[in-house]
Amino acid sequence: MSITDFFNNLLNSLLDGSFERIKIINSMNQSFREVFYSGELNRLCNVSITSGDKDFAHEMSSMTFRSGFKITIKNDAGLKDSEIIEISNYILSNKAFIRRLMTLGFDTLIIQGCNTTVGRLFSLKAYANLNNYYIE
Repeated sequence: MSITDFFNNLLNSLLDGSFERIKIINSMNQSFREVFYSGELNRLCNVSITSGDKDFAHEMSSMTFRSGFKITIKNDAGLKDSEIIEISNYILSNKAFIRRLMTLGFDTLIIQGCNTTVGRLFSLKAYANLNNYYIE
């Protein structure tokens, strides 16, 4: 763990009052590394917490600057929009995981390249499958 990761984790735990968000971030980072190392995914991804889109906020959202669940693609040379869609489908197809993210205060899924401006934003509440329950 780098010193930057240490301070980010410390900030996350102080602002959130728990380590639940950090556990998910660390678990996702480990999973993305394993999938990359095995060759199942050709892009190395890193998950972090960032600012969310205020238009995607819902009643469980954290502060705007802490409501984004960001996946950064480290090796983003030649990154295509179709690859961003493929990676987003890993997250957005799992309704239980989306709900878990929402209860932890996330409202925006952000997927973008590390060195390029290629990226997309997704509203988590649009993919939560809440059977017509209104979350604002």
